[in-house]
Amino acid sequence: MHIVRRTLQGATALCVATIFGSGALSGSAGAAAPPPSQLPLVTAAQQAAQWLAGKLTPGGYIAGASPGSPDPSLTANAVLALAAANVDLNGARAALNYLESNSAAYITVDGNDGPGRLALLILDAHALGADPTNFGGANLVARLQATEQPTGPDAGLFGTETQLGDYYASTYDQGLALSALDAVGVKADAPALNWLRQQQCPDGGWTEPAMALNACNGDPASYAGPDTNGTALAMQGLAAQGALTSTVNSNALAFLKNAQDTDGGWGLMPNAADNPEVSDPNSTSIVIQALLAVGQSPTSAVYTQGGTTPVATLLGFQVASGADAGAISLSNSGPTLGDVYATEQAVPALMGLSFPFGPSGHSYWLVSSSGGIFSFGNATFHGSLGAIPLNKPIVGSAATPDGLGYWLAGSDGGVFSFGNAVFHGSTGALTLNK
Repeated sequence: MHIVRRTLQGATALCVATIFGSGALSGSAGAAAPPPSQLPLVTAAQQAAQWLAGKLTPGGYIAGASPGSPDPSLTANAVLALAAANVDLNGARAALNYLESNSAAYITVDGNDGPGRLALLILDAHALGADPTNFGGANLVARLQATEQPTGPDAGLFGTETQLGDYYASTYDQGLALSALDAVGVKADAPALNWLRQQQCPDGGWTEPAMALNACNGDPASYAGPDTNGTALAMQGLAAQGALTSTVNSNALAFLKNAQDTDGGWGLMPNAADNPEVSDPNSTSIVIQALLAVGQSPTSAVYTQGGTTPVATLLGFQVASGADAGAISLSNSGPTLGDVYATEQAVPALMGLSFPFGPSGHSYWLVSSSGGIFSFGNATFHGSLGAIPLNKPIVGSAATPDGLGYWLAGSDGGVFSFGNAVFHGSTGALTLNK
């Protein structure tokens, strides 16, 4: 998706720079700053996340349209945004606890477990290093897998036919479910992958909720036919599962390119002469994530329109001043107000993340010879030796597989464990030849 943040101090004392996770440390202290539209845009993302953190109530939830009424979906998306930006992780955990306590009511929709809601909770748990197989006593992963239709025309679909008709199951949710399963190391079966691949339209996009209920030749001016959001989630889910074939991928990219607005962003429906679209931050964010998931650069010349990249377009929605400074607005001109959902969607994109991302994704720790730990990205600080005199300097480190702990090793063979890293012994009390 929290913990104690450390500020990098005394850089000259750093002797070990060990990088964990899928991110990479690029450049140096004297390197030029990246262009303002080059991902990740940590400052912009964290400003947005800070504003979002202020919307969390003492009860750990984001309020909905009715004052004081919890909105579980907004709360679940807030967890992802805060985890992605590594902002107010204590608040994010409080929100996760709220969702855990109220998961039974939230998961059920149209009388059955909702696949999209289960997937979102799994991604939340994964982002914060929690166990989605024991979430309020429920195994979210098993329940998500149990929603898959075993037979019939929609074999492989996560969700019921009633949910499909009500948009509680869809190509969008199928992609989200595939990403969630990948987050916990589960490979989806062939029917689930095939159902989604077979929903791709000839122009490369995906309709919502499914082709049988929304034909590929629908009029986009009437919000029919393929859209950018369903396409972006389908791409991320298939990519996460390693099931995005070159043909499916190239066709999907062609659809997104053709759907792009002249300002560099995307709206829900494809931009066309007979359907001029206005970019919105939600669609632009989710398409950026899809491009990242398939190895495309959203700041490349391919996606630059009139000198403006999709990332720069997204930044144009960020409120510059006032009470909502840092938030993402639905308008990029004139007086602007922050929008909770737009802000939630934008933060992972600004951090350069696609689904799924976990506590050690796109993050790293720097370790000093004194045992000081400095965390960056969404790496979690679990403690350090910075205040303890050491017999010998720290010369190495390693993270646990889930990123929720680490070991430090001294040159004398001393081992120090933090977080969920287990101490198995050391040679700190022995005299070593080397």
